[in-house]
Amino acid sequence: MTLRRMIVAVIVLILATTALRLFGLEPLFALSGGILAAAVVFLAALRGTEAVIDDGPREEDDAAGRGSEISRLSWAFNPRTGVAGEIVGRRVRGILRRRLGRRGVDVDDPHQRGRVDALLGAGLWDRLTARQVQSADIRRALDAADRLAAGTEDADRQTSRTTGEQERE
Repeated sequence: MTLRRMIVAVIVLILATTALRLFGLEPLFALSGGILAAAVVFLAALRGTEAVIDDGPREEDDAAGRGSEISRLSWAFNPRTGVAGEIVGRRVRGILRRRLGRRGVDVDDPHQRGRVDALLGAGLWDRLTARQVQSADIRRALDAADRLAAGTEDADRQTSRTTGEQERE
């Protein structure tokens, strides 16, 4: 409730009481009419505002209540059908996209499809982008991601050795 609304309601109370008194009503009836008019104005002013509750219940980001990211990913697997959920597929595709990008391979470029198949396995990227991804394909993709990470580290070490030898010469 704001001070301005209260002031407006008090002014309406005084004006309505005075006007009703001038029309010849007894003071008590004029005051009750003024209170009624002030209440109507005050409630009309409150109707247009939104209630802000600062001490009400909040949705807090409770890590214990929502579970860990690993548990959410594990629930995305259906052991009966062997299908992985969309969240797992997106995550694995993102990892592979980044690791292939470090090697200069763009998975969206159709001309580089052969390099993608050579690094990941024949048709694995296509199976990962299908509507339903099988758990076996997720395992193969994670193995390929591990190979890519190990290959990147080896390439980084080889590059640093080559750079170090060039600096010494």
